[in-house]
Amino acid sequence: MPFRKIRISFILYAVLYCINSNEAYSQAKVMEVGEELKYEVSFGFIKLGYLKFVLTNTRKEGKKIIYNTRLEVKTYPEVPFIKINDICESEMEMKEDDLFTQKFFETEFKDKSISRTEYKFNYPKKTVKMIKDTDGRVDKNSITSIKDNVYYKDELCWHYGSRINSFTNKNYNIPVFAKDEETSVRYSFNVNKTVVKTEKFDYDIAVIKMEGTSDFPGFFGFKGEFLILLSDDEYRVPIKAYMNSSIGNIVWELISYKKDKWKPPPFLK
Repeated sequence: MPFRKIRISFILYAVLYCINSNEAYSQAKVMEVGEELKYEVSFGFIKLGYLKFVLTNTRKEGKKIIYNTRLEVKTYPEVPFIKINDICESEMEMKEDDLFTQKFFETEFKDKSISRTEYKFNYPKKTVKMIKDTDGRVDKNSITSIKDNVYYKDELCWHYGSRINSFTNKNYNIPVFAKDEETSVRYSFNVNKTVVKTEKFDYDIAVIKMEGTSDFPGFFGFKGEFLILLSDDEYRVPIKAYMNSSIGNIVWELISYKKDKWKPPPFLK
């Protein structure tokens, strides 16, 4: 083989190897078991409550890679006009460098009752089974048909999926199953480095922008347009987010974290 062809082949191989290595490396940094991210939620000057994301476990089932994650959503006791005390849990499968939901659970703690909703996705049969009970009494037991060859994310799963997607500069239209129906979230990334300030950290943090629109009501009434600022590194940790919601514009801000060998990257001029 001529030297020129050998050289070109070697370069192509090296490029492909680096791309594949970077994708695996980035995915591993994002999906790190034990990661715990806590965000304070504010409406203007009012501190409403917090969200705490925890990536609790991973395991293999044959060729499948399964992740389990948990989200606590809670308002502060002194907030008068909104009361939330929820726990969401998602069982997610990694498929072709992306995530989709296998099971999703939501538990709502109220003053005198506990409600639990469970979704189980059966993609071969193109169905989602939903069971909702209050204090052990079944309120609803239904099966919903879903589209063929479509793999859905839940209200929690799409947050992790978007962090993985942030390593490619393109537009996304993500199918989501939320509140017992098919819906979607759309987003894109601006990978040019920018900067954000927070109350927790005493230096400027380097971030990239993720902008999008959600078609379903999420935590704290979140729905519509949003801007999320992700750390400009291999971990892609959300640092701050600006959300439209049913109560007005709200802000999420990272106030504590547990993540091995990570700290918010400083913005270098």
